[in-house]
Amino acid sequence: MRSLKLVVAAAAVMVALSATAQAADCVRVGAIGDGLTHDLAVIMSTHGLANIIEAKGRTPKGAVHTSCTPGTFGTQCQSSQLACK
Repeated sequence: MRSLKLVVAAAAVMVALSATAQAADCVRVGAIGDGLTHDLAVIMSTHGLANIIEAKGRTPKGAVHTSCTPGTFGTQCQSSQLACK
């Protein structure tokens, strides 16, 4: 019984360490896009984000978060996403 507890504890430690190592290799990447319309600004920010993640040699993970604000001559959107190696 004692050896079973040791094996389970060792497995839990290994899982925790591997999850920490994976989390440390991820960063949040952001991009800004401007456009005359809301839709154009969203496209510019999300495509710019994809280009930046690819240029950094990372792979996107999770959902893209986009927020937009009206500007003087259109709309400005900021997109961000988690990217891992």
